[in-house]
Amino acid sequence: MNRKRILIILGGICLGYACLTCLTVSLQFGNAFFLILGMLLICEALIHEKLGKQSKHVINCLGLVGSGIALILIVLMIGAANVRFSSTDVQGSTVIVLGAKINEDRPSLILRRRLQAALTYAQEHPESQIIVTGGQGEGEIYTESAVMKKWLMDNGLEAERIFEENQARNTGENLRYSLELLRQNELSEKVVIVTDSFHQLRASILAKQLGIEQIEAVNSETPLSLIPMYTVREWFGLVKALVLQR
Repeated sequence: MNRKRILIILGGICLGYACLTCLTVSLQFGNAFFLILGMLLICEALIHEKLGKQSKHVINCLGLVGSGIALILIVLMIGAANVRFSSTDVQGSTVIVLGAKINEDRPSLILRRRLQAALTYAQEHPESQIIVTGGQGEGEIYTESAVMKKWLMDNGLEAERIFEENQARNTGENLRYSLELLRQNELSEKVVIVTDSFHQLRASILAKQLGIEQIEAVNSETPLSLIPMYTVREWFGLVKALVLQR
């Protein structure tokens, strides 16, 4: 199969994925990236033979560098999502459940799956305490933390085990305000971060910037169709985390 055909097929896959996720979720940075990438791949396939030798070399180098960076980031993200406490005894840990979008008084699919992962962990570790974190986002009538706490209580978790942080508006604030709440209530500084696997690297970077040393990742079940879109978005979120600490 020649280069032109491969690029057109790859471009078509990117465009198809972008359109599908736009219809099923919404237009976001992640699927916009695939939309642009798809168009660039198809354009490059159509004009490649008309380009000069130097232009072809530049495009090939950009493709190799971009692919290399993407591979490194994916490896780092997988590593962060599989961090566990070195000790098998993790009783007494503090579970921080990172917030996500809510739909009126109900958690979105992404948030519900984070809460389910936290609930399972809490049931397996009865001495752990839970911090639900998330303020009131644009267009939301409740704080994310209030909806999260209610969901956990409705599903059998004791209210006295749940601490609510209701001011945060981004991942950095989620962790910063949760750490303040943790220390005010003298909770364990063995921190379990519950979020999607693609989000764990950024969360762990921000947590370490705040001085949290003992971190375990507990991953929620992300719909497979959304992983590429959110993974790409996280790449740019990582830059924000390193530069702005948020």
